[in-house]
Amino acid sequence: MTAASLAASSALAVRSSSSVVVGSPSNFWLFSNRHGFDMTHPSTPDAPLVYPRLTLTTSNSPVTIAPAKTALVIIDMQNFFLSAAMGRERGEGHEAETVLLEQGIPAAREAGIQVIWLMWGISEAGIETLPPTVWRIFGWEIADDDKGFEVPAGADGPQGDQVSGLFIRVPERKSDGGIGSELGCVTLADGSAVDAGKMLLRDQWNTRLHGPLEEAFEAGQRAAVPDVRFHKERLSGLWGDAHSNELEMFLREKGLKTLLFAGVNTDQCVLATIQDASNKGFDTVLLRDGCGTTSPEYARQMVDFNCQKSWGFISSCEALARGVKGMVKEKPVDGLGRQ
Repeated sequence: MTAASLAASSALAVRSSSSVVVGSPSNFWLFSNRHGFDMTHPSTPDAPLVYPRLTLTTSNSPVTIAPAKTALVIIDMQNFFLSAAMGRERGEGHEAETVLLEQGIPAAREAGIQVIWLMWGISEAGIETLPPTVWRIFGWEIADDDKGFEVPAGADGPQGDQVSGLFIRVPERKSDGGIGSELGCVTLADGSAVDAGKMLLRDQWNTRLHGPLEEAFEAGQRAAVPDVRFHKERLSGLWGDAHSNELEMFLREKGLKTLLFAGVNTDQCVLATIQDASNKGFDTVLLRDGCGTTSPEYARQMVDFNCQKSWGFISSCEALARGVKGMVKEKPVDGLGRQ
């Protein structure tokens, strides 16, 4: 900081002469040993503090954010990944769902933080441009032991039939179905049946928000800051350039700079989106108790290790709720009633 900016900042209540500008003139944080990182994005380092503002505890330094410049991004909390009708057993994703409904979403709404639902929803046109990697994710099985799978060894015949009677063991195999395949009718908890639709395609039952989350989204349409929903066709919801990605265009247009991430799976679509968001210059905070994964523990440990510094910060829905309770809505006045 310049001598002039240091002089100006020393007069502000929560900045000290030791504040450090982190970043560039167009995108910066302020850091102090006492208050951690100020990520409220004032116009200049010398500008008055931004209000409203709230502070989140993280696994490292605290971060202060501006609710009006912040979004809660909830990723892939859909029937395909969470519904028992799709064969999903209760796990971390369902625990994250409960925390989001009880703490994360209510806190965001109270603070005026934009809630964004980001979810798989591949268009018919999008299928034509999906890379092989995405097809393999949802269309192949990988063995969970050294024995592999026993499959016919012969080459495919003209109709896809196996022409040899020999069998071999392989580490992975093509599964039945895949992206765009019909999932058929499934039975819900109340005994009713529903057509699950085509796998991961837009406007299907399997790509709807899971259970009470769909209700939360509908309720969010009546919020002071209405919820919004975006579809994605890659693991990352911020894949592509700023002129073609609808989510990124929305974030830029609304001036949303700080993104709080939740959803499933932590180490896959959530992490992929965090990485792209960070590389595009957004502030990224993983709400750990609002996320879940079916992957082995070491996968989550990798995310925790990297998200606490390399890809942003780690906080929680619980910390968000506490931060909202302590939110400072306007510049405090002194004992004489002066600002």
